Amino acid sequence: MTDNYKLGYQDGQTDTLMDLGYRLYNMAEPLLLKKLTEQKLSTEENARLETLNKIAKWVKQKEETEND
Repeated sequence: MTDNYKLGYQDGQTDTLMDLGYRLYNMAEPLLLKKLTEQKLSTEENARLETLNKIAKWVKQKEETEND
């Protein structure tokens, strides 16, 4: 691969991870607000929030790896 192609591929991966992180944040925000205001979530909502947080943590680790 040429250097330009590699750089474009890496930039694309980084952009995709950043977009995924933004989407995860948008999906988790209503759950976090509900948790703050009502002080509790249903079992399903809590599981959803935990899953979103796990995926967001993985995305953050991948972003850090891409930036190294």
